[in-house]
Amino acid sequence: MIGLDLGSKLAKICSVFPKGDGTYTVYAAMAPTPKEDSREDVAKTVKHLLRQVKYRKKELFLSAGGVDLLARDFVLPKMSAARLRDAVMMEAESNISESLDDMYSDFHVLSSPADTKTEVLFVASSKARIDKIIDSIALTDLDIAGFTADGVAVTNAYLTFNNKTTSGSVILINVGDTISNISILDRGELKFIRNVDFGGRDVTNEISSVYEVDFDSAEKIKRHPEVWGQIGLNIKNILKKSAGNLLEAIFRSMEYCVSKQRLGKIDEIYITGGGATLQGMDVFIWEVLGIKTAKWNPLESDKIKSVIDRENGYFASVALGLALSKEIANV
Repeated sequence: MIGLDLGSKLAKICSVFPKGDGTYTVYAAMAPTPKEDSREDVAKTVKHLLRQVKYRKKELFLSAGGVDLLARDFVLPKMSAARLRDAVMMEAESNISESLDDMYSDFHVLSSPADTKTEVLFVASSKARIDKIIDSIALTDLDIAGFTADGVAVTNAYLTFNNKTTSGSVILINVGDTISNISILDRGELKFIRNVDFGGRDVTNEISSVYEVDFDSAEKIKRHPEVWGQIGLNIKNILKKSAGNLLEAIFRSMEYCVSKQRLGKIDEIYITGGGATLQGMDVFIWEVLGIKTAKWNPLESDKIKSVIDRENGYFASVALGLALSKEIANV
């Protein structure tokens, strides 16, 4: 299975090969996402990435990101799998004001809180956004097997490749260039996902504003902490000004899950994605929210015995989770 994450800045691809002893061989690669909105350029980039990874089948899983992603949870009567999809769609149409005709949708069973109930997560994303990706993939020899939300994909990767036990409640934050994905898990079960308008670009823009330099110069400053002391840059102050959306979204997400009695408290926060490579991001979140926070590179898992490009694993969280998505239904 192949997982492809077409981010606003970087395109990432992963292929995963399970071994008989419970370990995995993983191939991962990334390249700049074409700046021009051209299906030919996107297809060229995908083909370039494919040449860097091994795969047996041409089945591809894609992610549906963006702040316009809809995510709703419903509690329904216990029923057969065959009837559940129709019931979920009826519930979504009754509770969502947006037109579902303009969206691709899917759902995931979260848990069965009682013998007579089933809790599901319904997700939907703009057809216009996804159709652009489909048009590009049509120029390759790949077959699209399905889509899922970025937060679900990151959860797949965490549940498979986290080196710790999953007995407590954790938040996974995948910080991309323009969008961050929040996933909340309790005892190994996904309880909530949300996308938020914050990414590494916001940090760069704040540095650009404070030091009155162009975006590219600010990006270089951000990526070289050894110069921060020379110019008097305090990364905590930069994050306080730029990461308000993210902090509020984390707090509101926790508040919502507690109010719904999905969890008692959060034990740990793990940050991944390209934003996790920013020095001090984990310490900043820990100090502001008062919750132990650590960076998580999925390619450093003890279960991965052979991997290409391990050091860039922070960027691969979504693509890796997509490559594990054999059981996700087609949209």
